[in-house]
Amino acid sequence: MVTEKRVNALPRHEIARGKNNISRLFARGSRLKGGSLLMISSPAVPGSGSSSPSIRVLFTVGKKLVPKAVHRNRIRRLMREAYRLEKQVLTAFSYTDAHDGGEALFIAFLYRGRRDVEPSLAGFRSEIRQMLRTLVSKKLTPSPDGNQGE
Repeated sequence: MVTEKRVNALPRHEIARGKNNISRLFARGSRLKGGSLLMISSPAVPGSGSSSPSIRVLFTVGKKLVPKAVHRNRIRRLMREAYRLEKQVLTAFSYTDAHDGGEALFIAFLYRGRRDVEPSLAGFRSEIRQMLRTLVSKKLTPSPDGNQGE
C-alpha cells in the first residue's frame, strides 16, 4: 500500500493546547462573528513550547447552549471536519511572513448557534471558509503605521 500525504488532514500537532496560549487567545484575541460561529485568533505566547511556526486550532461548544454531550460532540465533529476541508485557504497565508519571530497562530471556533437548529456540514464549511478568507485578508493588508495585519 502506497501512503500519500493527506492534504486536508488535521494532525494532532495542529490542535491548540496549553493553558497560557488558550487564556491569551480568549483574553486578547481578535474576534470575528459569523452566523453560528465566533472565530477568535491570536499569536501564541512566545516561548510557550510551540516549536514550529504553524496554525493551531480549537473547537468549542458551550454546555449552556447545547446541554447534551452527544449533541455537543456532534457539533464539534462537524466544525473540525469543516475546518479540515477548508484550511487550504490558509496555505496561501504564511503567518511567519506576516509576523517576525515565527510564532504560531492560534484560532478558536466557538459555536454560538441556536439551540433548536441542527447545524449542517455545508453551513459550517461556507462560514469557516468566509472567516478564514477574512482573517487572511486582514493579516496581509498593511495597516497605516506600516506593520502588516492588526
